Amino acid sequence: MIKNIFAVFICMFLFSCSNANALNNNLSSSNPKLYFDSKKAYDYVKAQTDLGPRNYGSEAHKKVREYFKKEISNMGYEVFSHKFEAPYIKGREGENIYAFLNGKTDNYIIIASHYDSRSVSEKDPLPANRNKPIDGANDGASSSGVLLELMNALKNYELDYSICFVLFDLEDDGDLFDVVGTSPIETDWIQGSIAFVNDNVLDKNKIKFGILLDMVGSSEALFKYENFAYTYYSDIYKNVWSNARYLGYEKFFVNDFYGGIIDDHTPFIFNNIPFIDVIDMSYKYHHTQNDTIDKIDINTLEAVGKTIEFTIANTFK
Repeated sequence: MIKNIFAVFICMFLFSCSNANALNNNLSSSNPKLYFDSKKAYDYVKAQTDLGPRNYGSEAHKKVREYFKKEISNMGYEVFSHKFEAPYIKGREGENIYAFLNGKTDNYIIIASHYDSRSVSEKDPLPANRNKPIDGANDGASSSGVLLELMNALKNYELDYSICFVLFDLEDDGDLFDVVGTSPIETDWIQGSIAFVNDNVLDKNKIKFGILLDMVGSSEALFKYENFAYTYYSDIYKNVWSNARYLGYEKFFVNDFYGGIIDDHTPFIFNNIPFIDVIDMSYKYHHTQNDTIDKIDINTLEAVGKTIEFTIANTFK
């Protein structure tokens, strides 16, 4: 994934938090039945990394798209494709993959991840490795694996809201194209989510809120608040973190901040859509050749997957 940290600044417009008020808790059971299978999530992660680095233009990048489409279809979902030209990288074309789980209304909660991996390893301790693409086991594959298993788990509920699951493309090659913009969404990062919002793939008025997953598989993961989202949508963050504590995952979800982060939730926030980022910016193998499958811990996948499942299952009008 990325990341590029920016200071939270005074925006040129006012953000509304009204949609986020739909998020509430119904903690009716001390031992809730949850369906998220962390072993399946791990297998989804490994299937991606077995293909090799999924950087733009690689054979693995093409193959992983087909892998996702096949797996999502096998679950019984209709697969949708949003093909786009990268807004800020001339000549690049990407493909966002998405599907819907119908609820009682056609208002949507979005659960999202990026699936591409970075084409360079600029943080690798060995200079000879820094121009090589990364495996992206944690950075891309972990969150996409959790998303796939959430698609299985959430089918077991009758939900008040519909769910849109989105796998974003072209997120992770930022700072490579000398893009200088006047805002965080004028960037060579997050091309898939910028295009998704700009092209009005979903009716923005029907999006209640969104949860982005990114780097969610390390055994030492620490999920902290992203400042920009927290400034406007702290109620969503507090709800998710409270659910994590309730389920016993407080060692992963800590009450602290990472600062402002440009990620796939950012274009939604700039369009007044409540969105948070569940991300581990403490990951020490970020953008190195060591971001490999042996760094993925099934317990972390479980903590994230079950926390999000519980949050969505207990969301009501």
